[in-house]
Amino acid sequence: MLTPLQKKKLVHYFNVLDFDKSGTLEKADFLNIGENLSILWGFKEGTPEYEASIDRCRGTWAGFRNFIGKSDESHATIEEWIQFADQVVMNGDEELYEKHVNKVMREIFNLFDLDGDGYISLNEYIDLFMAYRIEIRYSARAFTKLDLNQDDLISRDELLSGIKEFFRSDDREAAGNWLFGFWETYLKED
Repeated sequence: MLTPLQKKKLVHYFNVLDFDKSGTLEKADFLNIGENLSILWGFKEGTPEYEASIDRCRGTWAGFRNFIGKSDESHATIEEWIQFADQVVMNGDEELYEKHVNKVMREIFNLFDLDGDGYISLNEYIDLFMAYRIEIRYSARAFTKLDLNQDDLISRDELLSGIKEFFRSDDREAAGNWLFGFWETYLKED
């Protein structure tokens, strides 16, 4: 069963992905994130770069909908999201959990390691905040917390560690809590 802290983080993550703030996750939310990335990086509509950005986000939606057993044109409610997280990510089969967190890590790298060097730089991490419309003022602090060896880069291992903490940690001070930004009420509520 999810702890109150884990549930707060998951509700925050749902709200980050709910691009149109409709209260549900649907394919359009993910495609809008792809469009945001394309605008951010200057990819013009119809170019191979633009299409690749949209396709990566379309793939992220496909992976998520497969996990929750939905068709391509359906949507997921916050209740379905929490149930999915509780049963699959938090308290499900360990192999499925590892598969999920590794998939999230790969998707973030596929979307935001723009120069393909195998690391997420501060600028690339800021792009993550901008693409998902996360309050940007916390991006540098979040980056610093996730950069465990303080080399000014987030490696795949550092990101994976942060993702695992985000999903499973009940420690209010865990660096991974910052993965998708910070929400002030999160630390004030019990």
